Order: sequence, then structure tokens, then C-alpha cells
Amino acid sequence: MAGKLVTYSWRFFVIAVFLCSGQVFSKGVMPEKEEELFEMSIEQLMEIEVASTATLTEAKPRLVPAAVTTITEEQIQASGARSLFELLDIYVPNLQWWHNHWEPDNMGLRGILSDRDDKYLLLVNGRVMNERTRYGALSERDLVFMRDIHHIDIVRGPGSALYGPGAVAMVINIITHNSETFQGTEITGRLGAVEEFYSGEVKHGRKFDDGDGGYFIYAGIAKYPGASEFDAPQIYGVDFPVAPIDDPATPDDESDSAMPWDGLQKGEPLTGVSINDGQAARDIAPMKLYAELTKGRWNFWGRYTRGGKMIFWPTGLVARSPYGWSASWALPLKDSFYAYQQATGFVGYNREFGEKTNLEASFSYDMFDFQRRVYAWWQEAYSENKYIGKLIVRHDVNKKHKIAAGFEVLHGEYGYPSEGWPNMLAYDGVFPSGNMPRWGTNMYSVFGEHQWTLSDRVTMFLGARFDKHKFTNWMFSPRTSIVYAPNKKDTFKFMWARSVRANYEDVLKKAEDHESHPEKLDSFEVRYERRHSEHLDLAVSVFHHYNLELIGWSNAAGGQAIVGTMKNYGIELEATYHTERTSLMISHSYTKLHDFKLGEIPWSADPAIQFSSQPYGWGDDLQRWANHLTKITARHKLDDRWTLDGSMRFYWGYPGLKDYAKYKATACNGHSWYTAYDLNWERSYQGSFFLNLGLQYQPKENLTFRVDGYNLLGMFSHDLNHRNYGGEGYADYRCAAAAVGVTVIYKF
Repeated sequence: MAGKLVTYSWRFFVIAVFLCSGQVFSKGVMPEKEEELFEMSIEQLMEIEVASTATLTEAKPRLVPAAVTTITEEQIQASGARSLFELLDIYVPNLQWWHNHWEPDNMGLRGILSDRDDKYLLLVNGRVMNERTRYGALSERDLVFMRDIHHIDIVRGPGSALYGPGAVAMVINIITHNSETFQGTEITGRLGAVEEFYSGEVKHGRKFDDGDGGYFIYAGIAKYPGASEFDAPQIYGVDFPVAPIDDPATPDDESDSAMPWDGLQKGEPLTGVSINDGQAARDIAPMKLYAELTKGRWNFWGRYTRGGKMIFWPTGLVARSPYGWSASWALPLKDSFYAYQQATGFVGYNREFGEKTNLEASFSYDMFDFQRRVYAWWQEAYSENKYIGKLIVRHDVNKKHKIAAGFEVLHGEYGYPSEGWPNMLAYDGVFPSGNMPRWGTNMYSVFGEHQWTLSDRVTMFLGARFDKHKFTNWMFSPRTSIVYAPNKKDTFKFMWARSVRANYEDVLKKAEDHESHPEKLDSFEVRYERRHSEHLDLAVSVFHHYNLELIGWSNAAGGQAIVGTMKNYGIELEATYHTERTSLMISHSYTKLHDFKLGEIPWSADPAIQFSSQPYGWGDDLQRWANHLTKITARHKLDDRWTLDGSMRFYWGYPGLKDYAKYKATACNGHSWYTAYDLNWERSYQGSFFLNLGLQYQPKENLTFRVDGYNLLGMFSHDLNHRNYGGEGYADYRCAAAAVGVTVIYKF
């Protein structure tokens, strides 16, 4: 399949993009009515040029110069996914999801995974939603409701040339429904048992009678208690002392107090102090609101999301001497969480000048509030206000040349929470101020792309972007791609790109008098795609990140800084089989660390440890990555009413995490909690396997019932479903609960 991994066919994908974007250009095959799209052949549909998340200029789908995974609305429903984390973990090749003891969970792609989700951009309708103060992608990912989403494009690989700083590993673009893609009213109710949740969603869309636009509105609200410590046990790989042990370094503290976990043997579930897995932050109701209005050349939309989760702080090890600090930290331990709310407003204007020139202008505003509390301390509480103006002009010079150029201005204001705004998130009515006075920054960006059809078989894409932040020098993100299509079945893509990311706004502010070096990735990828038959699509990608200057946490630097230069490589194999009743998708990826050279930060700070222990002489793998990863999804329509769905993810093992544990246990055993590592402990480093099954019944066209089973292998062994903690892990993991969910969808 050329460029997109889609469940059923090229036909469905091209039609979906056309209906949602409303911007399709063609060479003599453009239908007069939308209904005619469904009557066109695959060959005709592949000649339609569509707007893509991976290009500035319109291109035929098979020529898009990137590895792109598209997840359709039907696939979202078929997955039964309870969050964007789970959805992307099911469908996207070489994407992995890890827990975090200190901060929100993390996602990564192709071995690029950090302690914060700052290596990729999360977009809604092409608008970047990342917060910029300290974390990156935060909103949307943990919300259980997704009925407002029409499809999601995931560009696997660098994307800064298109979307600016931050698109290092990938770009995730959520495309919502609008009045073109949805008309009528729909109500959706979902509930889950074992991993408990309740959610309700309603959406309504209507076209105007004159056919010139329409409106779409959506609302979702949920309650998410999560899975208990018995159904989703927390497992440590150490034996806790039967009797309290006093720490000679702190003889006057409370380390001789009895703790609930005293006497716990490694491998036994931690009880009495654990939070529910997946529990919403302080039981605040997650929420999503969206409204869109289109009229003529104008497009208006507004979006509000509220979410967050309880964080499982590393309870036992940091609260029991001699492993950690002090037993006085022990209780209460159920008060760690992160919470956010985001409100976005967007105004867009699109105009065509003849058949060859198109102008797209937009202005948007974004408010983001965030709070994080770990044990007894507020770690962060801040607010952002961002204003973005953007202008893009596209022009078809002739049959061989297409160009696009744009300009963007971002003004950001950062610091204390907005007064009176996030009261629903306040902790006991009090907002911590930290040391973050309000300040503002500007970033100016220019970008462009040239699509050059060298021949009927060869197309070249040249693109670049320049970004100038108030506290940085100019950041340069070029890319070039050559696409070779020798026949109707085979496509070869050769892609080189550089992506950059400026440091966080608070870091830049503190160092405004010093030169700040951005994170930088140089990457090369070769991709082969084959439409083997009407029912079978194949693809393979080989990538090499040959220069990745990583920004990560450094104790020596007192924050985020460049900790070293990493090199890694990998291969991704994909196959999709689809008929009218059956679809099957299989992917397997292998990712390997090639080299990691430390920067100038002192060794004692362990600056690169969140990525690999290889720089310290232990192993040659990535710390937070399963080298081998296999994903399988299947759907079979038993008849016109019944459909069976299934997905399986195989994380085959974690050798880099094991090397890290050996390093900590052997090289650092003089450092308090590092003595907890047990060299004979293996269960954390063995494979993780997640099996989901779903059954859908549709007695009427407007009524759908679904039952989904999640992490079903956990019924036989909790360890099969274990999900590790990354970063400064403690050889522990949380087992995902074997659970069930029920969904009812009714459309008026």
C-alpha cells in the first residue's frame, strides 16, 4: 500500500480524506458529486491528488513522501480503545507506550522515547496542541471518548519541515468530523467493568439548506475510576525487610515505623498503598467539547478538553530505608496526579484564485492549564496562552512543478495559572505559584515546499522551514525525498530529513542570556510499497537516525539539556489483507541502538540513563524500548449484523532495561535505593503481550451494540499483560487488568 496503512482499501482512504478536507485536486477524474467517488475504480482514485498531513503541496496518495498510518473512524470503533494511548499502540507500527512514575505516561516511535512527550507533535485539524512550558504533548491522549474523530494521520518520522520545532519522531494529526462527514444526531454510551469507566457522548451535524457549509457539535463526559490494585497489580522485583530498618544517615527520622509493604517478597502484588490503574486525576470528570461552523470560504471551530490521571509514585522503594529516602514519605501516597485543561479557538479562510492558486489563512488562540503533584509537593502549576497566525499559498506552476510557501507567527505567554479559570482543578482551593512570573515570547517561521515531477515515474519533494525563537538562533529544518513509481504496483521512496526542537519555554527563559542549542535529528529512510493485488498491500521501511542530539533531564544541568548524541536504526515490515468481509493487518519492527556518545555533562549525573546505559559500559540497547515489536489486528464480518474484531501486540522483551538494572545494581550500589535491584529478577524484562477481542452487533442501520474484552491473557497470568515503567525505573511494573467494555451507539 502506498504511503498509508489502511484497513480496507485505497478507495476508502481517498474518499475519507476527500470528504473530511474538502480540498481535492485532480487531473481529469474529479467527480461532480461526492457519491460518484464510491463508483470509481481503485486506479481512478489513485489519480486524485489529495491534501496530506505529510506534504504542503497536494499529491497522489502513493507519492506522499513519508510512512503514514491512517486510522479511520471505523477502525477506532473496531478497536474498542479507551484512550489515544491504547488506540495508537494497537495500530501504529513501531510505536510503544510506557508508564512513568513521576509524570504522565510516555509514547515513542522508532526508539525515540523520553521521560516527557516532547519528541512529537499532536495536532487537531492541523493545529499544534502541544504545551510548550515543560512537557510537550499532553492533552487528548488519556480521554476515553473519540466519537468526534473522523480519522487520524500519523506521520512516522521527522516532520519539522512541515510543522516546526518538536516534530522529531512523528506527527499525530487528529481530523475531526464536520458537517460534510456527519449529518444527523448520534448518542453513544460506554461502560467498563474491572477497569471501571462510564462515558457518554453526543454529536450533531447538519448542512445548510443552500449547501454552502453547515455545523457540527460534539460533547463527551466520563467518569474513570480505573482498575484496582487487585485486578491490575503493581509488582516489585525486590524483597522488602520484614522488620523496619533504621537508616544510620537519618537516625532521627521515622524510618523505624512499620510500613504496609514490610515483608513483601519480590513478585508479590503491592497492596494497601496503590492507586487504581488508569484512574482519573482526583476523580475529576474528563470532558471534551467541540463545535465547528463552515460557511463559504470560512471555517470556525472551538475545542475544550479536560483530563489527567493519578500517578503511581514509586511507593515502596523511595519510602523505605535502606532503599530510598525516609519512611516519613510513606503516607499518604495516593495524592500524586497530573491534570490539565485546554481551550482552543480557530478561524480559517480558504480561497482559490483560478485553478492553479490557493490561499489558506488562519488565526488561533490556545489556553492551557496544567498541574502536577507528586506525594506532598506541587511540582508544577502553570498556564499558557498562545496566539498563532498562519498563511500558506499553493500554486501549480505547470504540470511538472507545484510550490507552496507559508509564514507563521506564534506569540506565547507563560507563567502562573489564570486566575479563576481552573478552579475545578485546584487542590484544596489553593494554587501553588512556584517561581514562574509571567513572561512572553515570539517565534517567527517561514516554510516552503517544491514538488517536481521529473518524469512519469519520478517525483521529487524539496522542503525547508526556518524558525526564530526569541531565545534561540534560527533553527533550520530541511527535507528532500525522491519517489520512484516504475509501475502501478511498486513504489520506492528515498527520504532524508532534519528535525529540530527548541528546549522548553521555562528553560529558555532561565537561560535567555546564554545561547540555547536545539535538539536535532538527522534521519534517512528508504521505503518500499507494493500493491500486490486488489486484496493485499505490502510495505517495508528501513530507517537510520544517524545524528540525534538528545535533550533530556540532567541533574548536573538542573533541568533539561543536551545529554548526548544517539544513533539507532531499524526496519518495519507491514502487510494488509482486505476483502469485503475480512481485513488483516500485520506489522513487525526491529529497532537497535547503534551508538550513544555523552555530551559534556558530568558522568555522576547519569545524564543519558533515561535513554541507555550503553555510554557507561553496560549493554548496547535502548533502556526504554522493546527491540522487537509485532502488531496484529483483524476484523471479520460474520454476516450483515455480526462482526468479530481482534488485536494482539507482542513486546518481545526489554534487554536494554535489564542492562540498566545491572548497571544500577553493580555500579551504583552505594546510592541508597539502587541497592534494591536484584540481579536474579527477570520478570520485568520478559515480553509483554496484549490481546483484545470485540464482538459487534448491528440489528439496525442506526443502532450498534459492542462488547470488548481487553488484555484477555491476564486471565491466565497477570505478568503477560505487564507494562514497564521507564526512566528512573525500579525493576517494577504494573499489570494491565483483564477487563470488559460495553458500547451502545444510536443515531437519529
